[in-house]
Amino acid sequence: MKRILFIILCAGLFITCEEPYELTSATLKPKDTTSIETYIPTDWCPDSDCWDANIVACRDSAMIANFTRNDSGWTGGDATYSIPLPGNRSLWLFGDSFIGQVNDDRSRPSFRLINNCLVEQDGAEFTTYQGGTVSSPLAFAVPPDGTSWYWPGHGAVEEDTLFLFMHAFGTGGGGMWDFFRTGVDLLKINPYTFETYSNERVLDGPSISYGAHVMPDDDYTYIYGVLAENPDKYAYVARSNAKLEQPWEYYSDGEWLEDDAQATSILLGVSEQFSVFKYEGIYYLLSQHNIFGSEIYIYSSDTPVGPWENKRTVYCTPETGGNLFTYNAYAHPQYMENGELLISYNINSFEIGDLLESADNYRPYFVKVSNWND
Repeated sequence: MKRILFIILCAGLFITCEEPYELTSATLKPKDTTSIETYIPTDWCPDSDCWDANIVACRDSAMIANFTRNDSGWTGGDATYSIPLPGNRSLWLFGDSFIGQVNDDRSRPSFRLINNCLVEQDGAEFTTYQGGTVSSPLAFAVPPDGTSWYWPGHGAVEEDTLFLFMHAFGTGGGGMWDFFRTGVDLLKINPYTFETYSNERVLDGPSISYGAHVMPDDDYTYIYGVLAENPDKYAYVARSNAKLEQPWEYYSDGEWLEDDAQATSILLGVSEQFSVFKYEGIYYLLSQHNIFGSEIYIYSSDTPVGPWENKRTVYCTPETGGNLFTYNAYAHPQYMENGELLISYNINSFEIGDLLESADNYRPYFVKVSNWND
């Protein structure tokens, strides 16, 4: 999980977030599937009694290979958000990320990480956007205060502007991880050059991670978040207009109110990263088991706020076990083809050394699921 990796980063051993930087990019080399073929040989479609019997789940070896990298761009990270871009492109957003640092045998020489970066996918070409230089990378986005760091949220494109949420964090929160969310910022970005031309604080010290997922729908953009103060994580939602410029309204027991203190949860037991999307007039919410479980669930509703019903298990991650765990599954409906839903999930290890031993122990994997909406 990104919090494990940040413990190493915040010790001051590698990089800091407050250095000035210029936006840099690196086009990733053609995918190298040599090592991954021993791990995921084909689009494996196993039978399993873990997920619902009518669901067909297959590993997407092409997408797995796309994110199996040995070059100077992004080579590992978590979050794995995606946003459709103009021109049939997609933007992938990652949290704590390795840039380069992969040996021929897929091991890593060090724990040099940056807190966030973007990867643009244009057909078969993938380009990493970050700060600093290729040899000395920094995060793509840094909070203006210079004392905190960003982990990415989600966003959307409206009229040639990419609206992207970033969650600012600082240390000193106490507890196991000793960090806390200091604010939620909204960045306005050129979706062609990825230059940021506006950065606005929209929430100060929030307990709910609004912006963890964004869904434009008809006259509103819905802004989802999670209250994660205990293992029973609660989902919440606010809404604004398409450009997110109108005062936010917060869902509260069937009403929309401007007082965020009156917001009420729309679902209990989500993971810190979940997704909501609309398909053939029905809304779907996808989330992974909220305490490092392997199960990935999907719910359906007639509205973007629920009630969320018809809970089904669509996949169980086979990597979970021993030191390894998986988390924060996410749906990418822009890749829908023949009714197959693309889902990503992140893999990590409770043993930090596993991340140096293999670059494939900290990265996303992908699965395609059919009959998920029956």
